[in-house]
Amino acid sequence: MNKILRLANRLLDFFGGNADLEDLKGDLSELFKQDEKKYGRFIAKLRCWKHTFSLLRSYALIRRKSQASYSSYYSSNIAAVFKNYLKISIRNFARYKLFTVLNVFGLALGMSISLIALTVSVSVYQIDEFHEKKTRLFQVNTRIEEQDQKATFSSTFHASSHYLDVNYPFIEKVVDIRSGLDPKIDHHGQEMELNGYYAGEHFFEVFTFQMLQGNKKTALRDPMSVVLTKRTARKLFRDKNPLGETIESELGRLTVTGVMDDLHQTHFYFDLLVSYSTFEKMSQIDLKNDWEYYRDHYTYVLLQEGSSQEQLEKALLETSQVASLAFTDRKVTMMHTNISEIVPHKWYISNSLGVGWDQAALVFFIVIGLLILLPAIFNYTNLSIARSLRRAKEIGIRKVMGVRKGQIRTQFVVETILMTLLALILSFVIMIPLKEAFMEMVYFTDVVDTDVNSYQVITFICFAVLVGLFAGIFPAIHFSRLNPTQTLKGDVLNQANGVTKYKKGLFVFQFFMSLVLLIGVAAIGKQYTFILNNNYGFKSANTLCIPFNGMNKRVLLNEVSKHQDILSATATSHIPGLRSETSVLSTPNEIDTLALMQIFIGDDYVEQMDMQFVWGDGKEMRQSNLSEQFVLVNQEYMRSVRVLNKQQDSLRFTLEDGTKCRIVGILKDFNFEPVTELISPLVFRYSLADSHFALLSVNSSNMKRTMAELDEIWNQIDESRVFNATFLNDEIEDAYSFMLAQIKFFSVLSILAISISCMGLLGMISFSTENRTKEIAVRKIMGATNVSLYYMLTKDFLKLIGLSTLLAVPFSYVFYDKIFLKFLIKYDTGLSPWDILMSVGFLFLVGAVSIYGQTSKVTKANPSDKLRYE
Repeated sequence: MNKILRLANRLLDFFGGNADLEDLKGDLSELFKQDEKKYGRFIAKLRCWKHTFSLLRSYALIRRKSQASYSSYYSSNIAAVFKNYLKISIRNFARYKLFTVLNVFGLALGMSISLIALTVSVSVYQIDEFHEKKTRLFQVNTRIEEQDQKATFSSTFHASSHYLDVNYPFIEKVVDIRSGLDPKIDHHGQEMELNGYYAGEHFFEVFTFQMLQGNKKTALRDPMSVVLTKRTARKLFRDKNPLGETIESELGRLTVTGVMDDLHQTHFYFDLLVSYSTFEKMSQIDLKNDWEYYRDHYTYVLLQEGSSQEQLEKALLETSQVASLAFTDRKVTMMHTNISEIVPHKWYISNSLGVGWDQAALVFFIVIGLLILLPAIFNYTNLSIARSLRRAKEIGIRKVMGVRKGQIRTQFVVETILMTLLALILSFVIMIPLKEAFMEMVYFTDVVDTDVNSYQVITFICFAVLVGLFAGIFPAIHFSRLNPTQTLKGDVLNQANGVTKYKKGLFVFQFFMSLVLLIGVAAIGKQYTFILNNNYGFKSANTLCIPFNGMNKRVLLNEVSKHQDILSATATSHIPGLRSETSVLSTPNEIDTLALMQIFIGDDYVEQMDMQFVWGDGKEMRQSNLSEQFVLVNQEYMRSVRVLNKQQDSLRFTLEDGTKCRIVGILKDFNFEPVTELISPLVFRYSLADSHFALLSVNSSNMKRTMAELDEIWNQIDESRVFNATFLNDEIEDAYSFMLAQIKFFSVLSILAISISCMGLLGMISFSTENRTKEIAVRKIMGATNVSLYYMLTKDFLKLIGLSTLLAVPFSYVFYDKIFLKFLIKYDTGLSPWDILMSVGFLFLVGAVSIYGQTSKVTKANPSDKLRYE
């Protein structure tokens, strides 16, 4: 529409208010065309303004405006109006079946990721809401400031609990919690590692956890008492009553004093609770006066009813001043966080306890969902406008009958909302398997309830309505602006020409995102293959790992070595290729300290694992004595020591427990930990007593028979212990299962993005062919071939896909090769040209198939039918 006409129409709308002026606008448009032919464009514009100002003073406009102020179309019965909107929407869905199916499916795909994000967000924001005393329950946090560094910790000083409890009567109860408890339990001869906390005796009085068995007031009072979760109790004792039973652990003999319900919607994460008095008994220091150590210790306070947070703030400020006396170069500030606000964290907080969700992570996840959803919304817009030729006469007739712009807009918004509600049902079905794949990548998901509940259903419905409003507003505006005179004459002006660049930009963005995700799948898949086939620097093939589980280690190694299929047998404290947490401090000189990974090994370990020496041979390790222990180190240790500028003997160092070590061999660097971790300084110490696993090198033509014979040997030594053997390659592969989950998730995102992009492509082609039907028919009559028509219709779209490729390739290279893969895998192989070429080729193939499927319908159609239609 001419710019002058648009301005004139807006001026009429402004002065006319709710009056129906569509026929006057049509007359104004007809007069402009007549004047343009008769007088020229400049004079036609001047006469257009003259006619417009005449209409503003006309009786017709004043009378219509007056009538509109006293009555409103359909205003007498809102329910009837809404019912009419629904009927028209359902009829249009049935009439335009392909349009309905494409949009419902596209919106469902786009909404599915957002639904997962909303599910997780709703669940996370409900964490710890079930505690009955939540309004009075707070976690004490610590902020440490030193020089230019500032950090906030969830934990606080050991002495803070006692100080707050003694000095402030408005505090009803204080609960101490100590993390880092991972006791190894001897369960019927099999070693089990559980996760737990040391917890104060008031734990169950302050927190609303259901105690299934035992007295909640006394269960955690005495030293060496333990409370199990229901799942842990079933695992250890099955159907037997666990109360009063004892558990053998590395802490000593623990007595079961209670069983609680499994954790649900809480930031705590544990299998068992051991009384805090046990920790106090084992501690070497006076915890009630310890103002130095603030990590891994957590204090929760319950205020008296009627007490205020201002009182707690004042108390913590005074406590901060006491804590600051222990430091000369640090400022200590103690703060509080309400139990219901611990998760999600509002800011980054160090040393947090249990579930570690933060708001930034949730926002990032929601943004990913929106990036998938927005193209689906824009596709709906494109497909809706592509129908403009088919629905133009419908809109024109309704306007002639007196329907105003606002009612046209409402009709299309209602249609869109109804469509998004239909898509919501399908997206929920799609979401279920996607959510399971996502949860495999996330830690702590077993205590966060992501099952659908009433809160989530309400959230989903509100989200679908918002999506409908956002997706429907642009088509509603587009259709409401159609001129009824032109639509009834079949002379519809393409009012979408003004947004051509916008549509092309959207198209490029859709395929850009699709290609970036495709390259991500190829890159991660390649790294996963590299990991499984990587040379870790030690032999992993045909190696059996057998936990000793309390077995006599020397006897077991001697007996299995006699088996004909066992080439050699050794021992180790940790399985190579898996993550290890055994860090120990060493002193290579009298000033500096260096953290080492400490591994205990048995006879012939290096030879069996086929590790390479850079210097020495390690044969002297067994000759260690009380005054000095002979050890092996890796090259990274020597590099780290060299940085310390050590002047004395570089082959000697002292461990934090006072053990003096002398290096008798240096090993070539190898990935003892997963390749997702950097190689760190490592020390091998000889000790069969500290080893936990037997490693057997096997050469067998019948592995099933060999395993059965090894099981028989085991039972002959001690049948009360459980025989459990796994291959080292299988253990390493399981350690990288998270990457399989990532590949699945990236693959799903890619499929969703490509599907939505292809639907957007379909919408663009549909829009193009709808507006070029007459042109294509005339070209066919004039002798144009199908090939030339294909080229004419597809060349612009292929150019846009090519532009998407030019933008996506450099972005993907920088993101994956320089950032993502470096974060995921410390020793990755990088992004190869083959990964990019495969992804680009697949994208062009999918795009070409989509284009051919739509254009072939038009090019093969009978031109006479199309001209008759026009």
